[in-house]
Amino acid sequence: MSVPRSFDRFFGSTVDHPWVVVSIIVLLTGISVIGHLGPESVWETVSPVFFSTSSTPAEPLPEPVESGTSEDRVTTQVDPVSVTDSDTILVIRSDDFFTPSGAEALREIVAALEELEYVDDVFWMDTVPVLNIFGLRESLFPRATASPRQFEMARRNALKHPLVRGQLLSDDGRTLLMMIRFDWLFVESDEAVTTEIRETANRITARFPEVSFETMITGRVPIYLTYMKAQETNRRFFQMVGYSTVALLAIILFRGIRAVMIVGLAPVLGVLWTMGMLRYFDVRDNPFNDIVLPILLALVGLTDGVHLMVEIRKLRASGLGEKAAARAGIRKVGFACFLTSLTTAIGFGSLSLAHHQVIQEFGWSCVLGVILTFVAVITAIPLACSTWLGRNIHVGLERGLIDRHLHRISGIIQVSLHSPRIMSLAAILITAGLVAVSLTLRPDEHQANALPAKSEAYRAIKHMDLAMGGLEPGFVTIRWDDKIRQNPGMILKVITIADEILEREELIGHPLSLADFLKALPGEGTYEQRMSLAE
Repeated sequence: MSVPRSFDRFFGSTVDHPWVVVSIIVLLTGISVIGHLGPESVWETVSPVFFSTSSTPAEPLPEPVESGTSEDRVTTQVDPVSVTDSDTILVIRSDDFFTPSGAEALREIVAALEELEYVDDVFWMDTVPVLNIFGLRESLFPRATASPRQFEMARRNALKHPLVRGQLLSDDGRTLLMMIRFDWLFVESDEAVTTEIRETANRITARFPEVSFETMITGRVPIYLTYMKAQETNRRFFQMVGYSTVALLAIILFRGIRAVMIVGLAPVLGVLWTMGMLRYFDVRDNPFNDIVLPILLALVGLTDGVHLMVEIRKLRASGLGEKAAARAGIRKVGFACFLTSLTTAIGFGSLSLAHHQVIQEFGWSCVLGVILTFVAVITAIPLACSTWLGRNIHVGLERGLIDRHLHRISGIIQVSLHSPRIMSLAAILITAGLVAVSLTLRPDEHQANALPAKSEAYRAIKHMDLAMGGLEPGFVTIRWDDKIRQNPGMILKVITIADEILEREELIGHPLSLADFLKALPGEGTYEQRMSLAE
């Protein structure tokens, strides 16, 4: 028995067993609804049964053994410093940093931020370690009582410091960053780590009318919160547009309210099942799944549903009863709908080969969604057509848009059937051309691309791109073996060469390396002599 005939017989027989179909639909709907409401409860119930732990206590893991001699393992007591480890960045623009009023305003801003119970640390220009060979603590930022000459000297010294220039202060001295870390135990709202930080700074600067400060908030936390808010807004808007388009197309194609309801049932179930099932997997916060996938599945379900509904309406108009028409409709176009769904699933499944995790998840989600949507089409539409809903779906068939104009494309179909080689060759050439064009594309992903252009986080990122060389950090790792380890001068030389190469790149800001710190220390000497200062 051939596969198409087995398929037709199996799914065609579902019309004669409506309660089985209803049970399948109710089961899938129930599982998806639980997924929408809270799949965690299911895992909490299932995990102890299938993943029960033994009552025997596990043996403790052996302590890790460090390699090398005791002379190689040198422990140094230092306070770690990072210019990228922050939750929120307060961006301040002004021409008055190195003035008495500006210095006082900045220090009061820092003091006010540190008084907030959820602020754990504020790292800025005045708290960076000063580089000197004696380890003496000096301030890069003078007090408000300092003279103009001292402020100018402080500005020059700050722009020579590798941790300040291009990291915390722009080259022109007009943009200053404050890196803020939070104690998340005391954070009670999203506003506390975003707008409240800016409002605290603005409240302090309002006391200094003689200086002009413009403050903005960005960083890891504000970017994430802005992204999630924009994603939720976009999800609602585009889904509303997509679903409205699907409903409008169904109304235009079938006119009758019952036919529209039956055709719309499959996309609704397909989207409901898929989005609920995805909740059981760790694929959340994926913009493609939240925005694109529901609309895509609705259109896939509508397409297959239209094919099946058109055939069932024709069979009803020819005199067949509700069940007979539904059964015959499945046998005529059901397998064709299966093949279209299969090719669609294979096409989207190829996205799982991408290196980007978000694209991979979208590909697998599309495969799951197309399968569930096909199940919805092949079960829900024939079931509805075989009930009282399908009694008069054939009324007005002659006025239907598809039925009146379907003959117009028969000429194109005939040309394709009579010239298969030409059509195949044309398809191959077009595909090859599109592949050639796609190979010229280069990935260019930025954090700002996922943010609304009018958002504060986006504007701050764009300003930092111009003033600081960008917000997103990158890393170059240099490794060496034990032979090179005995030649520290060679190590410093390689680091210096890599640093100079990065410095010449226009799209990179100010690179920060061991060579920059050693260069900032006083004195001259060979690479090996300079490397000894790192100890």
